[in-house]
Amino acid sequence: MLWQCVGVAAALGGIFLLHKAWQKRLKAQREALAGSLLVLFSLVAWAQTSGADKGVALGIIVVVIIGGLAVLMTALQVPKRTKREGRAVPQRVSEPPQTGPALWLRHIYNGVLLFLITGLAAVFLSAGLFLLLRWLGMEHGVNLTLIAFLFSILWASLAVYVGSQPTMLRKSLVIWGLAIAPAVGLALAS
Repeated sequence: MLWQCVGVAAALGGIFLLHKAWQKRLKAQREALAGSLLVLFSLVAWAQTSGADKGVALGIIVVVIIGGLAVLMTALQVPKRTKREGRAVPQRVSEPPQTGPALWLRHIYNGVLLFLITGLAAVFLSAGLFLLLRWLGMEHGVNLTLIAFLFSILWASLAVYVGSQPTMLRKSLVIWGLAIAPAVGLALAS
């Protein structure tokens, strides 16, 4: 019972910090890291309750429920931002506007980056982590269960990162790097 309470408390704290990081956007690296570590600690605490496979699955369910409730509460709040009279709303311009075929190519590349390349990056990162955990001696079934959950979380996280970055160069470099580096590592390891 103690580990379950610790797991719920860590999940609540992690989701709260991740929500605060989301509100601050680019100036919240500490909150994002602390929130992610608390969510990970929550899964470790849940693994202590019912074993590494069932406990982690229960922990992920708790994190998803708490995250869903946090999103629902945010959606139900009255918008806090209002336009002030006589003040222009600043607009952020990250890249010059494009029209015609260049715009269509940009959208197609963004879609490929968002769905395909982030998926490949998640596959290669998950496979690399699977091999690392196998090398560390983790039981095969537990390792597969953990990686199956981690893959979807990684893919979703990378897709959110791609969608949130305003500059094409930064998100391209990060996602391509996360897709290529583990693939090269896996190729060299086998």
